[in-house]
Amino acid sequence: MFFPTLGLIATTDVISVDMYHTIQDALDKMHEHNHRSIIVVNKTLHYIITTKDIIRLRLERVDFSTPLSQIILRPLPLIDKDSNIINALNLTNDIDEHICVCNKDGSLYGLVTNSDIVGSVDPQVILESLQISTIFEKKYGYKSFSPTTVMLDVLEFMKDSLSDCVIIQDGGMAVGILTSKDVINFIGEGNCASIEVRDVMSSPVDTLSDKASISEGLEYLRNGHFKRIVVINDEGHVVGIVTQQDLISRTYLKWSQLMQDHFKQFEEITQILQQKNRHLTQLATKDSLTEIHNRHMFSELFSQELSVAKRQGTKLSLMMIDLDHFKQVNDTYGHNIGDYVLKNFVSLVASTIREADLFARWGGEEFVLLLRNSGCEEAYGVGEKIRSLIESQVFEDAGHITCSIGITEVSEEDSLHSAIERADGALYAAKDMGRNRTIACSNRI
Repeated sequence: MFFPTLGLIATTDVISVDMYHTIQDALDKMHEHNHRSIIVVNKTLHYIITTKDIIRLRLERVDFSTPLSQIILRPLPLIDKDSNIINALNLTNDIDEHICVCNKDGSLYGLVTNSDIVGSVDPQVILESLQISTIFEKKYGYKSFSPTTVMLDVLEFMKDSLSDCVIIQDGGMAVGILTSKDVINFIGEGNCASIEVRDVMSSPVDTLSDKASISEGLEYLRNGHFKRIVVINDEGHVVGIVTQQDLISRTYLKWSQLMQDHFKQFEEITQILQQKNRHLTQLATKDSLTEIHNRHMFSELFSQELSVAKRQGTKLSLMMIDLDHFKQVNDTYGHNIGDYVLKNFVSLVASTIREADLFARWGGEEFVLLLRNSGCEEAYGVGEKIRSLIESQVFEDAGHITCSIGITEVSEEDSLHSAIERADGALYAAKDMGRNRTIACSNRI
């Protein structure tokens, strides 16, 4: 067979815990072995608990003595060890890169990752000719924090982010990186969340030039045992973060384009990767729960809309919406009901606003809405319409929910940060005045 079986490339030295061990047992093993994730075994079913899960459980104040069987874990795809790479590509997802390779009886044989798959073939022409910079064409950047940011703020961001690391920058230069491994060590050692990130981050930052080839990038990942590459330009500034998934997708797409005339199997790989890349684009731009724009995409679109408004002399208004006492919904009815409320809230708002308006999930139960051709007065009317609609709605199992809304008009001199800051101030004023109200901030830059 042209491709090797997965049993030949799988890693069999797997760190795992039984489903009936506790969260603390899993954290201890992750900390001990310096792993970002660990496999949870329940007979022939296999799950994964990751750094993001540990962050979420800590922020939700879940008792770490709770058995793993009592928390929601993400199941991993399973594949027979005699299957080949094409079968594995059909199973890989874009949240975690692992696939469980199983024996005939369903027991765990080992694990394969996306990097194992690309490492088992050798399309040298593509690997050595393409520069890493070519894969930034459709990327949406990276997140950075200042060295003095407290860890609680970073944990809150990483809990909902698709990325498993953040860059720490000072004066425009990268001075450190905080990865999921660093977070596991931080939580495992019982540190206080008020610690500044500079006391936790890894420093200095290992980087690679954007002129390096994909082959050099893979070699860099392999030799350094890294999960991602921090890419810099000729001036030493960070231009992006490249993951194994980025390198793999780019390599296979280009390689399949060259080889599909000679190998029928590569036509199948091309179709699979086209589907996966569309899904990757959706993950990069959409919130996975509510399927509206995510924070990163909203940031991109805000800049575009502000440029259009300046050019055309039209108004923009920014609205921040927060569901009141939403933590009580999760605590009382559980996260499944909480997710149901969020999705139905989004559906109600979407039915109220215009198609041209930009609606996004900012984080948790907080949402942003950018209204085109609207000043504060028009935006206030929209906000009140939304607030009244939510107040009158009965959410199944959760009952009545209310929301607080803060509004500001966006000026030509605004940045997203300054506009958000004013809208957020109006939102907090609405909450201070008893919640379930709309406050419009008339102050501009």
